[in-house]
Amino acid sequence: MKRTKSIIRETVIIASCFCVLVTFLSSDATAAAERFKTLSNGTVQDTTTGLIWAASDNGASINWSGAIEYCTNFSGGGHKDWRMPTSSELESLYGNRKKVQGQDYSQSIDVITTMIKISAPYIWTARRTSDNKAIAFGFNYGVIKRLHRGTGGNRRALPVRSANK
Repeated sequence: MKRTKSIIRETVIIASCFCVLVTFLSSDATAAAERFKTLSNGTVQDTTTGLIWAASDNGASINWSGAIEYCTNFSGGGHKDWRMPTSSELESLYGNRKKVQGQDYSQSIDVITTMIKISAPYIWTARRTSDNKAIAFGFNYGVIKRLHRGTGGNRRALPVRSANK
């Protein structure tokens, strides 16, 4: 009899923990869905940060100089004030809840929303270093890396702009 009560108690505890976890994961997914809004002009607005993102990165390997050119010449949504993001802006898109497969990358890329298509693990930031390197944010592990500016393998450009302009 004691053994039966113990098994029932353990089962109730495990079921309760599972329900809490499911509630947490679904509320987190709902929060992300409410946070990001797809705009009719092919862009995505982050209502938390106020940033407007291109709906996808450039889709091909690109070096740092090419990423600057791509972002500053981007005209999505009819705007001309696009720029390269900072590492903290990119970090706001990182999340280990939605794993997507990059187009030329065998491991998953972790994003908080799939409304913004990121096709490779690294997105260039606007920051460069004095030793011919630049900073890229890694969506595979959520870290920033100093990478050679002249190389472009598995690196992309993702334009961003402030919504209040």
